Amino acid sequence: MQALRAGYPDIVINEHTPPRILSGHAGKVAWEQALWPWRARGALGHAPYLAPPLLAPGTVVTVHDLIPLAMPAYRAGRGQALYFWLVRAGLRRARTLIADSESTRNDLARLAGVSSGRVHVVPLGVDERFRPADAATRSHARQRLGLPERFGLFLSTRDLRKNLGVVLAAWPEVWRTCRLPLVVAGRSPRQASRVYVDWFADLDPSADDWLHVYGPVDERDKPDLYRAADVFVFPSRYEGFGLDPLEAMASGVPVIAARATSLPEVVGDAGPLLPPDEPAAWSDAIAAMACDSAAATEMRERGLARAATFTWARTAERTHAVYRQASI
Repeated sequence: MQALRAGYPDIVINEHTPPRILSGHAGKVAWEQALWPWRARGALGHAPYLAPPLLAPGTVVTVHDLIPLAMPAYRAGRGQALYFWLVRAGLRRARTLIADSESTRNDLARLAGVSSGRVHVVPLGVDERFRPADAATRSHARQRLGLPERFGLFLSTRDLRKNLGVVLAAWPEVWRTCRLPLVVAGRSPRQASRVYVDWFADLDPSADDWLHVYGPVDERDKPDLYRAADVFVFPSRYEGFGLDPLEAMASGVPVIAARATSLPEVVGDAGPLLPPDEPAAWSDAIAAMACDSAAATEMRERGLARAATFTWARTAERTHAVYRQASI
């Protein structure tokens, strides 16, 4: 946030920190639609998440994704339906919007009726913590985190759109072909939730041979977890940008991702892009990467080159350009 404010003392960013008195859903709406726009009066306001204020159409609004509008399961309940009606109305009134990807810009037109000419695409960057490591460092990371000597990695939450099921369906063939185990790390399903799935409920007992399930990963451990992997798999059905495969590429790990929404914009030609619902295609691609060291090395080098083009400095520069235009 400090980088975005540099050179713009008159910008007010909604950092989503309403007073304690504004709690619950009603307080959230009151903050986003009334109190924060009032605080930003006389300045250029920036709402850096999906909270466009109806009464301040001059505010710059960043839209990272439109998951609740694209996937009905994520807006369950009357209250959420009403909230996202308000969001749509705010998006239509907003004069200046920022999207993380062309895919999100297209979704703004398709799902919210927003003219593409009002939307500026500003890709995200990758943190410098994510970088390659030598063999000794990777070996130490595996030992410290209790990981197998070789493995493929799925690192994400386990909700509906992340599509872990296709990887679990593909992996028995990967295991038969090249004996590569799978590590699944990330938050477990929330009880009584429509979007968090128990992907392991119907697994064959043979999964005990190749599946290693870990819980939530501390942010400090993520770089080591990426570096330790032989391949990173990301079959998500919907991403506004795709920061996870970008972090993996920057860490020097070959990436295989779904050919869906924004992921081709991030991965480019640095890794196979596959249909999200074809386990056989995932088996073939993962096994090919795990069994062919030359192919893995080529994808690793392509990934590093690709990741180097996504920097936070570039994100800040492009955001400042949007501020300049919005201030005219």
